[in-house]
Amino acid sequence: MSPERPLIIDPRARRPRRERLASASVAPRLALLVVDLGCRERADVAPELAAASVATVGAEASAARVLDSVVAPQRARAPAAASADAGAPPVVRVSELAPATPPDACPPIMSFISGGEFWVGSPRGRGGRAERPKFLTRVADYCLDTYEVTSSSYQACVQSGACSEPRGAQSRCNYGRREDHPINCVDWAQADTYCKAQGSRLPTELEWEYAARGGERYLSHSWGDEPPAERACWKRNMSCPVGSFGAGAFGLHDISGNVWEWTHDWFGDYPWPEPSGTSKVFRGGGFNGRVESWLVATLRNRSAPERWGSYLGFRCARLAKDAVCPFGAGSEPGVCRHGVLDAECSDDSERFNGQRCATPGSPPCEPSRAAVEGHGCLPR
Repeated sequence: MSPERPLIIDPRARRPRRERLASASVAPRLALLVVDLGCRERADVAPELAAASVATVGAEASAARVLDSVVAPQRARAPAAASADAGAPPVVRVSELAPATPPDACPPIMSFISGGEFWVGSPRGRGGRAERPKFLTRVADYCLDTYEVTSSSYQACVQSGACSEPRGAQSRCNYGRREDHPINCVDWAQADTYCKAQGSRLPTELEWEYAARGGERYLSHSWGDEPPAERACWKRNMSCPVGSFGAGAFGLHDISGNVWEWTHDWFGDYPWPEPSGTSKVFRGGGFNGRVESWLVATLRNRSAPERWGSYLGFRCARLAKDAVCPFGAGSEPGVCRHGVLDAECSDDSERFNGQRCATPGSPPCEPSRAAVEGHGCLPR
């Protein structure tokens, strides 16, 4: 079984410029002999997700967090947002949505994301089943890598002894070959280890979607509601150098297209995150997508954490300096507790009671379940 076996994603998910990076002088490339571990890349997808194949996708990204020579030239080039053509229908065009960053709130290679209330997911009748029910939450101020983690940045982590070499050695795996492309062919644990070595972590699924949709602007893509042509790395045979396209919401690059991105969370039904599971969520779409809906910011995908592929990379996150968690601190350091303020129930006769959708007068949880902070109703 090839590590480049196609992904399966939800075909019902709704709709979804090219500046070359200046070459940066980075650490010398290593002569690598990487054992191809073979059958590791197939994405495990929930049974309810219909079988639409996505051709393999690959790429890493995020400004070189260890090597400033990769990051500095990139950050200087975010283009200004274009204004709508006279007489054309109103279209959201975004290059920078965040307010001025508080001093020292985030490291230089990260973008400040101002938190707030946010409806996660898709309303009834739109998107895939995994995107529902739409629910309301609050997000703390946080920092997110402006670019996907690059191959050169990951190589520096390997050379330091903190990270292990990527799992794959096929031609589309970027490690040791393409320094300014996103790192790919890494499993979830390798992505998690890299972020922790930088004093960060993988973004939660909520943080990823909030950033990709421009917060309360609810964009369908990070750049707005326009199609992805010339706005993202897609319909290609391999990844693009990070930052090859204009910045989107909050000044972020490549949050849609280039490579899918691992998140912190286990896959589960909305509105509550699972405390454990068998699959981790990844988001964003990748370089070889052929359907616009695969780049829509609400689309969810998942894979067993040990899987890897050229389609899959990551970026890192952390809470902003002096950020306050709206629902209190979570069980893991640097992660806020999840909270749900409201949810759009599928049945008009039901209401969200603080834990679940139920008819008025029903207990918070079913008898066989109990409420657990940050996770809703779990089996007793």
